[in-house]
Amino acid sequence: MNNLDYSFRSNISLVLILFVALFSSSYIFFRYPFEFYFHYLLILTLFPVFIFKNGIPKFLFILFSYLAIIGLINVLMLNNSLFNFMKVYGGLLVISYFFYSLLFHYDFKINLFFYWYCKLCLILSFIGLIQFFSFILNFKFGYDFSFLLNKWRVIEGGLMGIRVNSILAEPSQLGIVLSPAVYVSVSNLVSKENYILNKFQSLIVIFIVVLTASTIAYAGLLFSILLCTKTFRIRYLLIGILLSVSLFFISYKYVNEFKLRVDAAKALWIDNNFEIKYTNNSSFVLYNNLNVAIKNLSDYPFFGTGLGSHEYAFKKYTLTKSLLNYDFEFNVKDGNSLFIRLCTEAGLFGLFFIFYIIYYGFIYQRKNIDDSDHRFEIISHSLLIIIILSLLRQGNYMLNGLPLVFLLYYYNGRTYKTLNE
Repeated sequence: MNNLDYSFRSNISLVLILFVALFSSSYIFFRYPFEFYFHYLLILTLFPVFIFKNGIPKFLFILFSYLAIIGLINVLMLNNSLFNFMKVYGGLLVISYFFYSLLFHYDFKINLFFYWYCKLCLILSFIGLIQFFSFILNFKFGYDFSFLLNKWRVIEGGLMGIRVNSILAEPSQLGIVLSPAVYVSVSNLVSKENYILNKFQSLIVIFIVVLTASTIAYAGLLFSILLCTKTFRIRYLLIGILLSVSLFFISYKYVNEFKLRVDAAKALWIDNNFEIKYTNNSSFVLYNNLNVAIKNLSDYPFFGTGLGSHEYAFKKYTLTKSLLNYDFEFNVKDGNSLFIRLCTEAGLFGLFFIFYIIYYGFIYQRKNIDDSDHRFEIISHSLLIIIILSLLRQGNYMLNGLPLVFLLYYYNGRTYKTLNE
């Protein structure tokens, strides 16, 4: 895996920083006036150190100057409150700069970061495995971590009575976070190599994803199969499609939460049926927030209404105040989807920026077939999947280190292009 030193002893500081910064979001110190996560202590401690040593890179200065101008203009236009804007803007600025400086400190060694990201995903999977078997054995302290994590709860349901979420707040979060390791695992199982994870470890990661009983986690598994089989023989593609279809029907038949979401999605998107049984769930949350984003985008198409403004747009356009006779609100602040939130808060310009990054960092046809190029491709595909899943489901710009994912994806593509010019 090239000449980098991947040992834990040599990288203990990086590993601990990554674990805290990426996977400690289930503990908060307070909720109001904003949620103060445990990892904020680490970030705020190192932030002034990085500022003093590295200064501010030009591209971050330009990007956040633009976001500040758009945001403040919309505050003056009463499309947002100053507090909402500053809360999201300040948090995103600090966290993005923190992860950029961390990469800078380690000389943009993308392979090293990706290696330990996948290893930490394996640790999350082992914790999930302990959680699952503890539940089967009725050992409460092995599956219920609420005594340690105050933004965490046991999620009932799934194939065996519990939806595994490891130390993350929701099974869907775990499914999204694990998706790069899922791609690596699928790649290992359909090839003869053991990249980062061996075959047994790869099976554990995939097993835990199945136990999340999360639609978005299953989508990540499907994307992994489809992307992996691109580089192998056609029979793997056929096997992958067969496995994906089988997984869908098994989940629909035996996982009640999955069935309810599929039925609700069909009722809302195809039949336009807004009965309470179809609207009191996450399918309607997505449907409603998309309606909010479309209406806001029609009024402010180019630049949106600024960071943190989805909450204001929701209050103006939610279907729970017009179409429906009952009132409930979910995911008011984050839109339940990064894509939806970007439509509202960043407009077409923001969407173009994100899709440009996706295009720039995607490696599909490798010019060479050597080992190093193959690593670039694996990293590109793995991170692309977590970005897609976040666009579909996760509306928080900063949750579980999403800015780091975008930075790794971009610089992986940039390094690959530089080496192959």
